[in-house]
Amino acid sequence: MEKRHDIKGILFNFSGTIDTEGSDWFDLIWKEYREIGIPITKSDYLAAHEFAEKEISEKGLIEPWFNFYFTLHTKLSLQIKYLISKGLLSDNRCTQKYAQQLATICYNMAIMYVRQNEKTLENLVKQYRLGIVAQSYGNLPAVLVDFGLASYFTDVIESSMVNLSKPDKEIFRLSVNALHIEPEETLCVSNSLNSDLLPAKDIGCKTAWLCQRTVPQAKRVSNYHIASLKELNNLLS
Repeated sequence: MEKRHDIKGILFNFSGTIDTEGSDWFDLIWKEYREIGIPITKSDYLAAHEFAEKEISEKGLIEPWFNFYFTLHTKLSLQIKYLISKGLLSDNRCTQKYAQQLATICYNMAIMYVRQNEKTLENLVKQYRLGIVAQSYGNLPAVLVDFGLASYFTDVIESSMVNLSKPDKEIFRLSVNALHIEPEETLCVSNSLNSDLLPAKDIGCKTAWLCQRTVPQAKRVSNYHIASLKELNNLLS
């Protein structure tokens, strides 16, 4: 791949960008709730999701060594616990298996997407410095090792480790600095406009929105619009 532009590094979001094809895990997990027939409403699911996130944040339930499966299982166990406590699910052997079922399905889904996207990372790392800026729990290095992706990234910045949260522009400045390049030499790739691409654009990065929906050119606020990470190969050639 011969470079014909001034991009020297690529800053990726992780969740919903590298481990899926632009879909948010909140939506993917809800889809699996319905697929296996868990009888709750989406508003019930949202409440369970918020309960789990609060418990994880307040009690530090995600250990640094947790891979993606253990992270999923912890979150989903808390969701099911909440739904049972509110009388929305019965407490029986079947419901007690839901967390394991969902975590296994979603973990295998993530592996499928990671293996697809790894081919793109293999190509890009030959020419660019690659980094990750993530809103996560402090266990992303373990997740990357488990997925076999750790060697592709020069640096990984996690919100929980630097006391900054997206969409704070400072976490993007920190991430760009970690790659030892300028914002103008950085392409930020994400499925999230508000959390990633807009603050990255504000500090001078070029942006690529990973979105499978068709977006009219007049409404695009990112520099580029891609439907899959493999499109980066042509975009940057």
